[in-house]
Amino acid sequence: MTLTGYTDRLSYGPGETISCMLSSTAPVVSLDVVRLLHGDTNPRGPGHKSERIDAVPAQQVPAAVQQTYLGSCVVVPELGEPEIVGLQVEALVQPTLPEAGRRQGILTLVAADGAPILGVELTETGTVGLRDQDDRLLCEIETVWRSGSWHRVVVTVGTAGVDLRVETEASFGVIATSSHAGASLPTSLGTAHGLVVGAGACPQVDGQWRPVRGFSGKIERPRISRAGGAGDGDEAVGDWRFELSPESSECVDTSGRERHGIVVNAPLRAATGRSWDGSVTDFTLAAEQFGAIHFHEDDLDDAGWSTSTTVTTPTDLASGVYAVRIQGDGEVDHIPFVVRPSAAGPHARTAVLLPTFTYIAYGNERMIDRLDFEGEQMTDHPVLPGRHDRLLAEHPEWGLSLYDLHSDGSTCVHSTSRRPIPNLRPDYRAWLQNAPRHLAADLYLVDWLTEKGEAFDVITDHDLAESGPDLLSPYDLVITGSHPEYVSSTMLDSLEHLVEAGGSLMYLGGNGFYWVTSQDPQRPHLVEVRRGPVGTRPSDGEPGEGVHSTTGEPGGLWRHRGRGPNRLTGVGMTAQGWDEKAPGYARMPDSALPEAAFAFEGIDPDEIIGDFGLIMDGASGDEIDRFDLELGSPPETLVLARSTGHSDYYQLAGEDVKASRPGLGGTESPEVRSDMTLWNHPSGGSVFSVGSICFTGALSHDNYENNVSTLIANVMREFLRQGR
Repeated sequence: MTLTGYTDRLSYGPGETISCMLSSTAPVVSLDVVRLLHGDTNPRGPGHKSERIDAVPAQQVPAAVQQTYLGSCVVVPELGEPEIVGLQVEALVQPTLPEAGRRQGILTLVAADGAPILGVELTETGTVGLRDQDDRLLCEIETVWRSGSWHRVVVTVGTAGVDLRVETEASFGVIATSSHAGASLPTSLGTAHGLVVGAGACPQVDGQWRPVRGFSGKIERPRISRAGGAGDGDEAVGDWRFELSPESSECVDTSGRERHGIVVNAPLRAATGRSWDGSVTDFTLAAEQFGAIHFHEDDLDDAGWSTSTTVTTPTDLASGVYAVRIQGDGEVDHIPFVVRPSAAGPHARTAVLLPTFTYIAYGNERMIDRLDFEGEQMTDHPVLPGRHDRLLAEHPEWGLSLYDLHSDGSTCVHSTSRRPIPNLRPDYRAWLQNAPRHLAADLYLVDWLTEKGEAFDVITDHDLAESGPDLLSPYDLVITGSHPEYVSSTMLDSLEHLVEAGGSLMYLGGNGFYWVTSQDPQRPHLVEVRRGPVGTRPSDGEPGEGVHSTTGEPGGLWRHRGRGPNRLTGVGMTAQGWDEKAPGYARMPDSALPEAAFAFEGIDPDEIIGDFGLIMDGASGDEIDRFDLELGSPPETLVLARSTGHSDYYQLAGEDVKASRPGLGGTESPEVRSDMTLWNHPSGGSVFSVGSICFTGALSHDNYENNVSTLIANVMREFLRQGR
């Protein structure tokens, strides 16, 4: 049974229309809209909570299974119909899976309907082959593929036949070998309507690009010219320079004929090319050295599904977390979205900022498929995928997360919201924690605020990245979700401005404000992250490719750009770990100071705070943060409480280890801890931080009557009293 879908955006204003893309083996799907309050079905907690929105009419929607087509390429839709006889087609190529056991298109001339006419490919056995419109292999060349080497592939079509040539480069750009293969001229070649680079074909059907026989590796400067010509000026039919406009989905033709291409499915741009010599690592300083695109057979930008139906939110719908609920053949799925308040208001005084950049970064994360949990000693409890992870395993076509590797082993730098994302569901339980994470965990906070009768709006990273500080201007208090790891410069600017302007921030999570993250200006559903050689990370980016193609800014950790999380929140990433029992917090001497006393009203000084919870049975766990003056924590910061001790499943973050040494585990290193802090800005704004992803999982303990609930209520009440 397949029942899933996605919406065109993650956030909407009241009265806006939502496009719903659905896929189902059931011919008809029931659809309505619900407000999400609590997703975790753990019997130790309050259970699933949602409210149907009666003002949105229920629908019976005809449905069918919709297909997703992976693989990136460049499509040049119009070449001006040149005769194929008399053309020379060439490109620089660096395969990363030359012997994948499947065909991979490199350069393909296509007809008006997108069908291949003449194409160069890697064959199943790793040879370079040339095929005609009847899919006959005209000729092939055996090539020695060396990792990191470039190869120039040239096809010349003359009246006497077709010539295929592969020039293989040794180090320092020296041509080491040159191989030729010829074939008689195929009949009825005709004219070339378009060109596909990086795939065997890519027709567009009902607005959806459908790459086939995708290439894995780098391609640079594809070019078509008149055979036998000098290759300059009027001889060029098309000359595409991938280093131009790498922030866009356009491929620029420099021949003067304006035959620009379309970049399909977001391959890695600003990639090092044949001329990269290591003298620069920033493509904005020497674009000519970054003239390649790294294509992958499993890239995805937008699944491109047809709209199954639309839903319009009522103009008076309260801000909150909602879902399109679909049902069919006994199955149920919730496709979440946020309703933010209208710009004109009214607004609550408190805003919950959901970390949707982080949701998308982790969207469809598949690390369970490549980790050795026993060998890597990651946890002491069984690791079992839940139903959402099992569904994801059945559908590799739904694409990767920023935590996965492409099939050629390279790191994934783009992630998209326009596809089904099974781990972005209210009842998702993460396989490693065996507990909710991301949206499912952030609903703990939504539920607690609702139970306590606190008025609040909900906004998202996507909203903040688009609108900047103005979005936060109505609010006295902003509360983060449990894991705001991926943030843009605009988001940091906005939160800093909030505090400087006298507003308050409650950071109720861990490992926050960590990775430099870009949102594609032209495709806001797409985020980009370039991993540097430092940081707690799932993989490394390639040398020289640490600058974001979408914005031209340096990637990596915000810490290494002088904007680490400690500067904003007083704490920053220190360790991660996953075991059966997460600890709570013990109060520190600063908690007894008059300026901090409000936080602990009703809490006994000797109580361990949060020695319970729905995530690993404690409030300090998963990924945790510490106070550290050397990392930018303001010296005025008060350390109110500290975690009571972590196991050696927690290890000090790699970016804090300057040299290999023993004593990095939780039982030995004093730096492996959660710090709960309070910082009052000179302007009057305040920041309260807990330094743990697990923290909000403790809010509902004992029917919401517990010291974590009391503490958060105290802090929230005081921050709202302060106002701004």
